[in-house]
Amino acid sequence: MDMIYIVGHKNPDTDSICSAIAYAYLKRKLEGLNAIPVRLGQINRETQFVLNYFGVEEPEYIDNVYTQIRDIKYDKPLTISEDSSIYDAWKLLVERNFQTALIVDKSNTLRGIASLGDIAKSYLFSLEELSKYDIPISNIVRTLRGKVVLQNADSTKGNIVVAAMSLDSFLKRVSKDCTLIVGNRENVQIEAIKKGAKTLIITGNHDVSEEVIDVAKKHNCTIIVVPYDTFDTVRLISQCLPVSYIMKKEDIIFFKETDYINEIKDTMLKYKYRNFPVVDNNRKVLGLLARRHILDYEGKKVILVDHNELSQSVDGIEEAKILEIIDHHRVGGIATDSPILFRNHPVGSTSTIINKIFEENNLTPEPKIAGIMCAAILSDTLMFRSPTCTSEDIRAARKLAQIVGIDIDDFGIKMFKAGTSLEGKTVEEIFYTDFKDFIINNLKIGVGQINTLAGTEELDAKLLQFMEKVLNSKNYDMILLMITDIINEGSKILFVGEHKDILEKAFNIEIKGNSFYLPKVVSRKKQVVPSIFKIVNSCSL
Repeated sequence: MDMIYIVGHKNPDTDSICSAIAYAYLKRKLEGLNAIPVRLGQINRETQFVLNYFGVEEPEYIDNVYTQIRDIKYDKPLTISEDSSIYDAWKLLVERNFQTALIVDKSNTLRGIASLGDIAKSYLFSLEELSKYDIPISNIVRTLRGKVVLQNADSTKGNIVVAAMSLDSFLKRVSKDCTLIVGNRENVQIEAIKKGAKTLIITGNHDVSEEVIDVAKKHNCTIIVVPYDTFDTVRLISQCLPVSYIMKKEDIIFFKETDYINEIKDTMLKYKYRNFPVVDNNRKVLGLLARRHILDYEGKKVILVDHNELSQSVDGIEEAKILEIIDHHRVGGIATDSPILFRNHPVGSTSTIINKIFEENNLTPEPKIAGIMCAAILSDTLMFRSPTCTSEDIRAARKLAQIVGIDIDDFGIKMFKAGTSLEGKTVEEIFYTDFKDFIINNLKIGVGQINTLAGTEELDAKLLQFMEKVLNSKNYDMILLMITDIINEGSKILFVGEHKDILEKAFNIEIKGNSFYLPKVVSRKKQVVPSIFKIVNSCSL
């Protein structure tokens, strides 16, 4: 079953993480989908407190959704054991109409590649060339449909001699440890064994005399009887070699299932092979990849929650197949190539929307899921103090609190205390606690927000210095950091950039220095970004 990633925004806050977990739970429960929640950044202290409090695992981290080989359909491979005979390999290739076989060991690890062309070349081996290799007795039996009369070794190696001449002439060719291919010539068989032949292949299905067997026992000689005549036996003996002797072992071009499609295209064009092996990280064979597989494919399947703007989404989203968007922010610039479910409600939290979907399907989330959804609503609405908060948020939070059995006020205070503590955090960690990008009429503006129960005066200079560094290194036009006092319901704004006039017009104030205070302003989504958006657009008219 295809995996579906439930993705929140970058620099995730509590609602982004918890709504991803809750919606993945809902999709599994309701539709039986293989939906998994993922995160695009480090979990903050508030979110960590929430997950620990309700005993929920944090989502897996991903940094992109670019299409990987494991995301597309490729061919099943034809795998052959490295001990198999060349004949077995050829037979399988012909039966399955394959051009290439992947040679593997007993653990299915890739050892080499053999093609029909490689097998064809083996027919040209001379008997002298064959003397260089060990030929397993079992391969001779299978390939030549033979029967072992007497076995004293697992394999044969040495000169291969054909008894197709007079006894005197033939015996001159017999050497120690050779393999003899012979018909029903008992005297030749006996004399060859005495002279050192280690394997007798007797053609024509002829019986072996007791005298020959007795002599073979004394000299540790193996005897095999085959149904073919001498000509066909000689013709087929090269096919008894293990396929590992003819396979390509060095400089094999293969891909891992985790490789990205856009990174392997050049390699596939450079090497004009018909197929390329696909393996896992332990080099175990998974399949075969052809150029046709990367011409038309479907990317990773994703559902976006708590955002709908490219700048806030996961890298590679333009390659992915977006199935749904569940959000409560302004509609941004994501475009899809086909209609999707886009659910956008003007409420204070994405988890409020997800709760509504539970209700519409007559489902009740299990207590720990209800707990993280309630926490997400309290977080995004600042315990119902934010202007984004609606009656629907309040109703949903109270209902979810009943399911999990928590007191909203008591839990909310504990959550915010855990989340607003800046102790031990670096300036970078503080700045990126909850940071989002916005593209407004070609202006790149970053707006971060931290909630705190204490002042940050001692950190302001360091924060501004860090913000200036980010502004220059990442080409922002303006960066703002909201330091929101939850209790007193107001925000101090630190800013860097060349557009102070926009801020003065947006908030109808005179700004001195790089900070200003906005009473009753606690919402980035509803009070800060829309005001800037309005002024920027009006100035461009």
